[in-house]
Amino acid sequence: MITEPKTAIIILNWNGYADTVECLESLRKLQYRNYKIVLVDNGSRDQEGRRLKDLFPEVILLQNPQNRGFAGGNNDGINWALANGFEYIVNLNNDCTVELDWLSRLVVGIQQSKADFGSSMILFYDERDRICSDGDLALPDGSGVVEHRNKTRQQGFCSREKIFAACGAGSIYSAACLKAVQIKENEYFDELHFAYYEDIDLGFRLNAKGFQGVIVPDAVVYHKHSKATGVYSEFKLFHSEKNRLLNELLNFPLLWFPFGEFFFFVKVGAMGLRSVFNKNSKGKVYLRHFSVLKILGVFLKARGWVLKNIRLVWHDRLERKQKMMISWKVLKLCQWTLSDTVI
Repeated sequence: MITEPKTAIIILNWNGYADTVECLESLRKLQYRNYKIVLVDNGSRDQEGRRLKDLFPEVILLQNPQNRGFAGGNNDGINWALANGFEYIVNLNNDCTVELDWLSRLVVGIQQSKADFGSSMILFYDERDRICSDGDLALPDGSGVVEHRNKTRQQGFCSREKIFAACGAGSIYSAACLKAVQIKENEYFDELHFAYYEDIDLGFRLNAKGFQGVIVPDAVVYHKHSKATGVYSEFKLFHSEKNRLLNELLNFPLLWFPFGEFFFFVKVGAMGLRSVFNKNSKGKVYLRHFSVLKILGVFLKARGWVLKNIRLVWHDRLERKQKMMISWKVLKLCQWTLSDTVI
């Protein structure tokens, strides 16, 4: 018999009042009953956190004085949920809405699959038959891809299948698996990442410890996608490249680093080549928003950040090594694809 375990839904708000209101209104219609919404306000202006609490008094409000990023804000919510005995932790982006049976299907999906974590079927908000994410794959350079990004829902997963990592926009984790990969006393998403690829990093640690994840294709979320930071923003480009490097340094044996970087430059070269022949390729779209010099500058800035913070990175890596979270076996789970569907 499938029960309704105690589940916490963590939502971050950062100057996204209208989107968060729409998200919370959709959650009020859920069929699932044994849940609590933890709203983490990441230092928004105009007292948005307090206004949202007044409008939705049922939520638990955690108010941060400053923006702690996706990683830090979600960690605040996770720590509250674990301290209060929740069995499952759900991360849901504030620019998402959900089907009324979403949480019921998500919980049933991982329970019946005997999985430790899972991903919702995340569709684009404006194109509701097109896939935004149905679980993430890891690449050997520390980045990630969505296997069925931009494909129709019918072209994606139709049954529960294993995934490497759950997309942070609509993910679920058991309390037990999160506790097993905790770092720095109270971090589950590594706060060095701030935003982007932190869900891939968590996937590396979970897989290194032998935990299993699945996509639950009938648990549907609609996502506006990069609403807070922009799909093609310099902020996203910088943090994605910085965190790709962090994922390499923190999750792979150090001997792998030069091979991972070689793969990265081959991937970028392939993206550039596609941009010559295909005006709709990802590389071409990037070049409409950034000059080549700007992209190179951001890549250098990301490497400068890593060098500047190398002591923190090294201590982070040592802790993972001591806890047996770094293994050659994760490379076997990586996808050797030069796909254009980079997250």
